[in-house]
Amino acid sequence: MDRQRLRLNLVFAAVLVVVTIAVYAPVCDFGFVNYDDNVYVTENPGIGQGLTQDNLVWSVTAFVNGNWHPLTLVSHMLDVQVFGLDPAGHHGMNLALHVLNVLLLFWLLAGTTLRPWPSALVAAAFAVHPLNVQTVAWISERKSLLSTGFWLLALLAHVGYRRSPNVTKYLLVVALAAAALAAKPMAVTLPLTLVLFDVWPLAMRPKGRGWVLPRDLRELGPVLALAGACGVLTLVAQHAAKAIQSVTEFPLPARLGNALVSYAWYLKAMIWPFGLAVFYPHPMDSLGIAEIGASALVLVVICAAVVAKGRAFPPLAMGWWWYVGTLLPVAGIIQVGSQAFADRYAYVPLIGIFVIVAWSAVRLTEARSVRWRRAAGFAGCVWVAALSIATRAQLPYWHDSVSLFQRAIDVVPENALAQNNLGMALVDQHKIADALEHFEKAVAIAPLDTDARSNLGNALRALGRPADAVVAYEEAVTQSPGDASIHYNLATALVDLGRAAEAVTHLREAVRIDTAYTKARFLLGVLLVQQRQAEEALVQFREILRLDPRNERAGEWVRRIEGQLGR
Repeated sequence: MDRQRLRLNLVFAAVLVVVTIAVYAPVCDFGFVNYDDNVYVTENPGIGQGLTQDNLVWSVTAFVNGNWHPLTLVSHMLDVQVFGLDPAGHHGMNLALHVLNVLLLFWLLAGTTLRPWPSALVAAAFAVHPLNVQTVAWISERKSLLSTGFWLLALLAHVGYRRSPNVTKYLLVVALAAAALAAKPMAVTLPLTLVLFDVWPLAMRPKGRGWVLPRDLRELGPVLALAGACGVLTLVAQHAAKAIQSVTEFPLPARLGNALVSYAWYLKAMIWPFGLAVFYPHPMDSLGIAEIGASALVLVVICAAVVAKGRAFPPLAMGWWWYVGTLLPVAGIIQVGSQAFADRYAYVPLIGIFVIVAWSAVRLTEARSVRWRRAAGFAGCVWVAALSIATRAQLPYWHDSVSLFQRAIDVVPENALAQNNLGMALVDQHKIADALEHFEKAVAIAPLDTDARSNLGNALRALGRPADAVVAYEEAVTQSPGDASIHYNLATALVDLGRAAEAVTHLREAVRIDTAYTKARFLLGVLLVQQRQAEEALVQFREILRLDPRNERAGEWVRRIEGQLGR
């Protein structure tokens, strides 16, 4: 019987691999997008140099994009080392990691429940659900793929430890949990999932150890400590990146209302995965009482049903609290960024809902005839096929930045981030006039969006309208006086208008804010020479050479000025 089950598991595993690759194969023809891919890969000097000793040290100490995730950084370095900046290799690695996660999830459930059919259904839904397209097709989501892989490995190691406890297996659980946290801080809820696995499926096994809360909490001490430390590091990183929104900007009632709606939104999107986009702006105070109340009612009813029926049907309790608990860090109570919710946040949480669906089907058909079980199997196959078709329809939007953000605008027209990023993508295609329209819309939607206003200035200047560009830059400087790049951009527009003295003031402020801003120092040095301030100009060019000894243009200016000064 064990051999037969093993053969069946291997067949299911092979089918899962084939289906996942077949559905997601187009991603290998996709490019980088201008939403975080530049931060993580294409414009990150620590990543662009590949695997070096200095970069490995940097990965442990660096906060990138408001996160501490050294394993993710090392993964991107390895991709650059092997594939360079060819996006096909990076996308292929994302797909490979997703396939691995699908197999790990199937093997975890099949090995602990001894039920290959529902385990395969859970893994298949996880493999091809459209909500997971963002995680697989977005190179920047490498962190979620890596973290989930180590998360599932930690659960597998936990199962092994529960079956035959020893120190080596225990330390393996802790090490894999640490790796999951080092890939993405969302794994702070991993300890909860270890406890839930002790509730089900481990306690359902004839010789299972059962579940004793005090014992589990003691054993989970090191993992809880690691999760707490990672949480603190993440808060520090996000504060440093100014990613955590203040209560003034995002009031607590708006956060709580959006959190309730988001929990219900993911459930709706799991059932009806259409109208998906890369970014959904936070609704702030525009959420109606009826929408919040309806969402709260749905959640209360489900929670009540789980409490009432969970003991008799453990997969219901395990799956629901998995969903609720793993989604909590990204529900928006601590608001990071300006999104209401995001498809990628469902990657791990929906595993719990898929478990409920699959084992509910088993429960409904177990005592019935073979015909009922076959009908349930057929329905499961139809569901997976429908999800696969929906995913293939969703994938083309991720082909490039233009299609990605045009789709986001089609879904949510009042979307400042999408308007701004679409504008930047059009700039890359040298369609400045078209880009200008989107920057203007972004500023109209979000007047305090400094990036959009600065990009508006860039487009106006590129179109030969420096006076209008100065107006846009000045407003951006007022909103964000500590941004060195905006001071530099304003200076360039002022130079276009012949207002060199004002430009010098802003360039001095730019290099005061960012002492390593060599581009600003260079323009400042040139203007100072024109204003017959050679000594100060020489200081700027020498500082550039100190920062970048291979800067030949700065070296030429140093020699020219020293010659004029007779040195």
